[in-house]
Amino acid sequence: MMVLSQLITTKMSTTRYHPASIFLHWFVFLLVIAACIAIELKGQFPKGSEPRELCKSIHGMIGQLIFLAMALRLMVRFIYGVPKPTNPKPIFVSLATAMHWLIYALLLISPIFGFLYFQYGGKEIHFFGLVWPQMLTPNSEMKKLVEGIHEFLGNTLYFLIGAHALAALWQHYVVKDDTLRRMLSKVKAITE
Repeated sequence: MMVLSQLITTKMSTTRYHPASIFLHWFVFLLVIAACIAIELKGQFPKGSEPRELCKSIHGMIGQLIFLAMALRLMVRFIYGVPKPTNPKPIFVSLATAMHWLIYALLLISPIFGFLYFQYGGKEIHFFGLVWPQMLTPNSEMKKLVEGIHEFLGNTLYFLIGAHALAALWQHYVVKDDTLRRMLSKVKAITE
């Protein structure tokens, strides 16, 4: 937590992302990969088996971490803002803005539907030794509905993240702007 508080108190320049934004961007990216691996591994085990249930539990815990990290990321964004786009064409700015907010929304909403899935399934939801109380009456029909929504949101998220990554690579290699470098924080922005 000390490192995170130091990242948050660092001032952001007008041409670079705040260090906490960069950290949380890549942290969420790694969490999404871990969540994907856990849920894909689940399919390798028979229904009702202990390893399958463990994969679902790990996926659920990672989803909770994604939700918390995204809430923190949005707070950092609102407090420190983001640098101005390096490509001033309005169409690209609009598309990038829409893409970011859609990804943010899905990264917040998808874990909520995952939480609802566990609640409607009557299963315990663990979070680092804590167990969430059962707040909803188990309901198999609602469980199936929220599971479908959660899967749809997850698949949409994978597509958007892929498009986001391709756009970043396109900007870096074709447009040759410094958007990707600013998020990697390895090379000073061209405009500095």
